[in-house]
Amino acid sequence: MSIKKKFKNLASSGLNKLPPSANLFLRYYSGLGSEGLNLSDDYLNKVRESTKSADERSGRFDKEFINEEGDRVMGTRLSFLDFPSDLPRFGQVNPYGTGNKEVIQTLGRFQSTPQADGKYVNIRDTYDMVNPQEDPDLVSGKFQPMKGLSELGRALGGTVGGNKGVYGFEVSPKTRFARAAMYLTPKKFKPFGIDIDIPMTGDINNREIYK
Repeated sequence: MSIKKKFKNLASSGLNKLPPSANLFLRYYSGLGSEGLNLSDDYLNKVRESTKSADERSGRFDKEFINEEGDRVMGTRLSFLDFPSDLPRFGQVNPYGTGNKEVIQTLGRFQSTPQADGKYVNIRDTYDMVNPQEDPDLVSGKFQPMKGLSELGRALGGTVGGNKGVYGFEVSPKTRFARAAMYLTPKKFKPFGIDIDIPMTGDINNREIYK
């Protein structure tokens, strides 16, 4: 095994001991990516729980249908997709608004796909710090000292701009420090894929499969 490979294995092992949000961010920031990724059973269980609400509310949209009186009307009709299921479900998972900050601050929105054999649910995402609520300058690769210092100020207790996120929960100082580091680092960060099969039911017990 090459020295470079040994170093990557050592770095990956160290990052896996950190909380999921720090683990994934530092893999993104350092360029290590998903190599050797291993997430805790507790965290993966939270991810699996969130897949039970995949595409929740996607069945609610205005369309023409026949109501109970037999009249043809245009409106919103309830669907089974409006409610969480007992098992992981296929579709886009949107944890925002659920209060599960740990999933929001790592995967954000992601794809859930139960496997045909019923043994695993696959979760897939691209970690890239890009979403409609995030500042595009964060991933521009440009040196942004004013924005970086602003984030540092908020992380250290400053009040400029506040600390409330767009979904109402408090943005942690760790998140502020991460953003500051990106603004103050003049380089383009490379996104990496997350592709994991999680057991559909029962204790995970390290049975997940990383692809």
